[in-house]
Amino acid sequence: MTRIKSARIKCGAVLTVIAVLAGCGAGAGGESEDVAGGIKAGQINANQATVQDGGTVTYSIEVDVKNWNILHATGDVFGYRQILNPVLPHAMISMPDFTMAKNDALLLDAKVVKESPQTVEYKIRPEAAWSDGTPITAEDFKYTWQVQDPKQCQTCQPASTAGYDQVASVTGGDNGKTVTVTFKKTYQPWRLMFPHLLPAHIAAQHGDLAASFNDFFTTTVPTWSGGPYLIEQYTPNQSVTMKKNPKWYGDGPRLDQLIFRILTDERQAVTAMANNEIQIVVPRPTLDLVEQLRGITNVTTMLASGLVYEHLDINTAHPALSDLALRRAIFTAVDRQAIIDKTIGQFAANTKPLGNRNFMPDQKLDGVDAYVDNVTDKGLGGGKIDEAKKILTDAGYVIEDGKLTDPKGQPVPTLRMRYSKGNQMRLDTSVLLQNQLKQLGITLQLQETDSLGTTVNTGDYDLIVFGTNLDVIPTATAQSVFGSKGTHTGYKDSEIDGWLSEAAQTLDPKQVVDLLNKVDARISDQAVTLPLYQMPTLLAYRSDLGNVRVNPTRFGTSYNIQEWGVKSAG
Repeated sequence: MTRIKSARIKCGAVLTVIAVLAGCGAGAGGESEDVAGGIKAGQINANQATVQDGGTVTYSIEVDVKNWNILHATGDVFGYRQILNPVLPHAMISMPDFTMAKNDALLLDAKVVKESPQTVEYKIRPEAAWSDGTPITAEDFKYTWQVQDPKQCQTCQPASTAGYDQVASVTGGDNGKTVTVTFKKTYQPWRLMFPHLLPAHIAAQHGDLAASFNDFFTTTVPTWSGGPYLIEQYTPNQSVTMKKNPKWYGDGPRLDQLIFRILTDERQAVTAMANNEIQIVVPRPTLDLVEQLRGITNVTTMLASGLVYEHLDINTAHPALSDLALRRAIFTAVDRQAIIDKTIGQFAANTKPLGNRNFMPDQKLDGVDAYVDNVTDKGLGGGKIDEAKKILTDAGYVIEDGKLTDPKGQPVPTLRMRYSKGNQMRLDTSVLLQNQLKQLGITLQLQETDSLGTTVNTGDYDLIVFGTNLDVIPTATAQSVFGSKGTHTGYKDSEIDGWLSEAAQTLDPKQVVDLLNKVDARISDQAVTLPLYQMPTLLAYRSDLGNVRVNPTRFGTSYNIQEWGVKSAG
């Protein structure tokens, strides 16, 4: 197994880089990261290289930008973040090893200086400034907090208020270069906050909090930058072109020009990569796409298991599915490995069934081992049809002539299985589930949805398969998914609410891990959701580029864009 050492990242989780079409050589095509079993934490620095100054790199993005404010509810889109990562300053960055690290370019330090009330102090580098020369200060932190706190801006429309609604004050010292954030009560995932900052001095020129946040920043192509690059030109539905920010306060950037080319059809991206019209693409992986990219000369492909996982959920509000015995029988009959073999396993051969909803395999939280398989040992997801039938018959169900009758003698109705329109893997998964559950006398009617968010949030399903993107610190995500106020499955549990509240209010990582695993185990016991597998992130780039790396977190591949460049000849 190839191991790549890094001096910079000292702790965190394992990033599993899956063999691309394992067992196949690169042949006449490009290279691939054939790493079976993963790269251990502290060694995530793939493609580390000395690069030369100058040159242009074109990165293919599959969406045109409709909202230039990625903190806004409709602006929090992966493709938008890739484009705006080089422009917005970051206090914290989610790293490829699933840790949240301070941005060394912007900050000298970021730490908890007082536990009661919890107080976090950020030390901004004296030279850090916006592209117009205005210093980056506590005022930018304050504005970014205010527009995400519903008490201060009721009509602002942020993508999330998590943490910001727990802040009591944001104050500045040392001419604004020391930022003190005081919380109302302990907020454990504080490091997830301030991943992007907006310029307060520009906001002040465009109305009140709501007007500047909802209107100006959403519709205006930034003419300013607090990052390594500055937008030079935007051509709708075609490209975003960037040049070096002359006021950049960090190392680099090495490239003279950076182009984000908008290609909404991923097949066009393959052709453009083959013609060297683009040099980087991060598409949704499919077998055909991986094979095509791998066949291109001088292109390196990587698949990395990240923080997105696929899962099967049951709507417990459905009269038939409110019965735990039926839910447990369904999850016992589901064969996750068979689903993997017929879907993702065709191009990510080492993918295994996932045993946790809050943590990924080998993940650590502040050095504490976090992942526990709370699924397999409970008999779920193993395709055990006989055991599933016994659960049903012990509960009074009758399976006869391929039909299932409940303990009251009523036939179990046909259940609606929902999946995303245009997502072949989810359709294939649904067909496999249909066949597996038919052995229990359960009939699934497959229905696609072209509005997944609405379908999930309104509970317009009986069973559904979709993906969840975890944060590197999963406390807030767990609260929104499994807490009684946010649960989409209809399942509410006061003990879970208590555990989630405790997890969000302790700074002890072991206690957080224990509490979130208690939540996860309870969800398994109650057969509410069934994790299937980690979704990989696919990255393809021209092999002569250095320091381009897969980052399967919310930040994505452009997290370290100032380091990119053409490899030096020596």
